[in-house]
Amino acid sequence: MTLIEELVADGPWVGREPEMELYGRLAGTWDVVNRYFVEERDEWVAGTAVWTFGWILAGHAVQDVMWFTAPGPDGYPQRVTGSAVRHYDPAAKSWTVVWFATTGTVFTLTGRAGDGGDIVQEGTQPDGRPIRWLFTEVTGESFRWLGYVSDDGGATWRLEQEMLARRR
Repeated sequence: MTLIEELVADGPWVGREPEMELYGRLAGTWDVVNRYFVEERDEWVAGTAVWTFGWILAGHAVQDVMWFTAPGPDGYPQRVTGSAVRHYDPAAKSWTVVWFATTGTVFTLTGRAGDGGDIVQEGTQPDGRPIRWLFTEVTGESFRWLGYVSDDGGATWRLEQEMLARRR
């Protein structure tokens, strides 16, 4: 068997389906309108992304791969990618989320169910500032993703990224 055949799972961890559905409901491919704040330039940048989620590791985890397209330094479109692995811990009743970017940036967060079907993910950036990433307004056909950072240890939060997704 190949690595991909060993990695990919057909569905959620048998016996844990309700817990696994927090992220499992995102399985599939999403077209995304993306805007994010570039601190070094003090400006918002707009782009698009294709975000694909699927089951891995015998259904114990959900992995995503995201391809972003946005203006590069020369103004021409530039594509970059990243991936997150979300693993459920039944003892803690929470998820460990690790995001890897091709730029070398790695984020580790804890994921849990939020109010009204939301997903709340909290952790720290590599520079030590707290981050909060939210999936909100989640339906079978769309969701909104919001990325916040705190410059004051979590007393206040500043939006730094927003993505609107529609199922392909």
